[in-house]
Amino acid sequence: MAETIIENLKILSENFKHKFDTFTNSVILVNEMNKIKVQPEDEANFRITYNLRFNEKTILIPKEAVYHFCLDLFKRQNDSIEVIYSIVKPIDIDECFKIEKEEFLNIINVIKKELNYNYRLKHLFLESSRFEITYFNSLLIVEDKKKEYYSNVFNFRKI
Repeated sequence: MAETIIENLKILSENFKHKFDTFTNSVILVNEMNKIKVQPEDEANFRITYNLRFNEKTILIPKEAVYHFCLDLFKRQNDSIEVIYSIVKPIDIDECFKIEKEEFLNIINVIKKELNYNYRLKHLFLESSRFEITYFNSLLIVEDKKKEYYSNVFNFRKI
C-alpha cells in the first residue's frame, strides 16, 4: 500500500510541476517553492516533512489523508503557508456515485470517451457541482468543493 501511494505521489507531482527523487522508503518532491519528503512511518501513517519559510515542519499523517495533504502542499502560493491537517473522511468512488449519481457517471464516461479517442491523453480537468475531478496520467484526482471529505486519488483503470 505504501509503495502505491509513493508511486501515485510521483505521478501527481508531475501534474503540479514538481520533480521527484525516490529513495528506499521515501520520495522527495521539489519545485522552486516546495520541498516535500514523504515516507511511511508504520502501517497506518506517513511522516511528511515540508519547507516552511526557512524552516522545516514534520507532521504524521494517516495514510488516508496523504493525498489530500500533499495536494494542499502542491497548491500553496508561497512557502510561508502552513498546511493544516484536519480530521475528515476520505472520499471514495462509491461515495462519489452516491452523492452525484448521474453527474459522476457522466464524468467517468467523458473520460473513457476521451481515452478511446486519444489513448495518449495525459491531462483532463472536469467539474461537477460537488467535485473537481482531474484525470492525469491514468490517475483520477477527486477533490470535494465543500471540503467535507479528503481529496483522494484512484487508478482510473481500476474504476
